[in-house]
Amino acid sequence: MWRRRWAAVSCGLAVGGSLILTTLTLITTLNLGQGGAGGGDPAGEEYTLPSLEEVIESVQDLDIQRVLRLYSTQHSEVPAATPPARVIVSSTWRSGSTLLAEIIAAHPGAFYHYEPLMTYGLNQLEANHKDKEEVVGVLQGLLQCDYQHADDYLKFAFINHEMFMRNSRLWSMCSIIPRTKCYHPDTLARLCSLFPIHVMKVVRARLELLQPLLKRSNVRLVWLVRDPRAVMSSRLNSVSWCQTRACYDPGYLCSDLTADFSNYLYLKELYPKQVMLLRYEDLARNPYDKSREVLKFAGLSFHRRVQDYLDDHLTSDEDEPWSTRHDPKTRVARWMKIMKFDDVVRTQYFCQTVIKNLGYRLFTSKSDMENGNAVGFLNIP
Repeated sequence: MWRRRWAAVSCGLAVGGSLILTTLTLITTLNLGQGGAGGGDPAGEEYTLPSLEEVIESVQDLDIQRVLRLYSTQHSEVPAATPPARVIVSSTWRSGSTLLAEIIAAHPGAFYHYEPLMTYGLNQLEANHKDKEEVVGVLQGLLQCDYQHADDYLKFAFINHEMFMRNSRLWSMCSIIPRTKCYHPDTLARLCSLFPIHVMKVVRARLELLQPLLKRSNVRLVWLVRDPRAVMSSRLNSVSWCQTRACYDPGYLCSDLTADFSNYLYLKELYPKQVMLLRYEDLARNPYDKSREVLKFAGLSFHRRVQDYLDDHLTSDEDEPWSTRHDPKTRVARWMKIMKFDDVVRTQYFCQTVIKNLGYRLFTSKSDMENGNAVGFLNIP
């Protein structure tokens, strides 16, 4: 399994290198001596692509110079007018968030913050959580490329390589220079702050907790939902790590979904251009068009690198619970064939209202489930 994972990561390195160039090419244009990233709202700023040679000459670190020269042929991959965008994919475990985040992160110019709240374990964080300010602070800091107060995050990422490995642009550099440099706050700030696009996948924080992030006008929040019966089937039958009540209890899942649904409607009214709802089933059945829709929502183009990602991953077939290399439309209804009907009934008991609100059909019998289609019409903006 690890051999396959490393193969997937290696595939991402070729694409990833281009943004290492782009990020570092702006070192001469930014004043990083006053805290690196952060500052005011960057919405409306225009991203420009300066000369690579100028930056190579300005960088003193030999390792960074080596990275720049290694990826020089890919320097032109990032469109010069790529807008600064912050895209947050909010979901819950086993809902397809890894696939969606990777699709967006395939766009040149993207820097991927993979599950930054992993340090909080298999728990769901609500707006009244005792660590609310700390959680929001970590997320806001990363979106502004401020790693100075992210000690726990960096320590956890150093041990759990996947958090950085999923960011192919960062990991392509980490794999060829002394690894400790990749976890230094200033190094990360220099790299991160120069990427025009940031993609963040969050599966441990509920929508109400994420509301403060929307105060920055260039933040886009995609709430990704999946049929809760499919989510429970995947948690019960596909993975072995789902050992907390927040994960294996459908009552917890449905309570989270119900609260998120109410908060989505509120946030959509408050920030109509910054919040989007997407069902995993719709993405799975029409991945190209839905990907275009999400990218357009974020103000981004359907770049050929996104096309390449979809072409490659949707024509592969890795039957691993962590893998995104398969055609999701062939598996989107598989839960109806493998889930015990008693578990379906139990999940429907807790989730009946939100299932209907999200445009899914309730099943009244096992034969109805085996012969039916769970996905109906979604009548929500």
